[in-house]
Amino acid sequence: MNDTPDNSDAAKVERPVNSGRRRFCQVAIGGTAVVSGATVAYPIVAFLRLPKSLGPMAMMEVPVEELSEGYGYWGEHMGKQIVVVKLNDEIRAFDGTCTHLGCMVRWDSTSGGFQCPCHDAKFDDLGNPIAGPANTPLRRVEFVVEEGVLKIRDAAGRA
Repeated sequence: MNDTPDNSDAAKVERPVNSGRRRFCQVAIGGTAVVSGATVAYPIVAFLRLPKSLGPMAMMEVPVEELSEGYGYWGEHMGKQIVVVKLNDEIRAFDGTCTHLGCMVRWDSTSGGFQCPCHDAKFDDLGNPIAGPANTPLRRVEFVVEEGVLKIRDAAGRA
């Protein structure tokens, strides 16, 4: 017979395992995988979700008494951002999209004009370009005031 020890018996010798350290590594790696997956999935899900502007086409209506002199009132009409401005008791409505590259302009009440934050285009209170790369005026939006409520007209001229 053979006096040498069987290798299979030597392999069966149990080594002490630090299960706390092993469990910590499993949780840390699993947590990292979950966070990484969520980081990748969130922008994809946010992109695929329908924005509010593609929901039901709402008509924009603003009570005239809510319009303050010199300030812009923002709203959405038929999927477009509209800004309504009241200056010297005259109400004006514009498409809030810059005519240069389509960024959303903002109303600057201190200068009394519009400014595009993307490329620093500036428009006067009538929507005409006065500085920056834009050379086309902001699009005026038609509206009517009925019973103290400003109503933006649609493409067919209906309020």
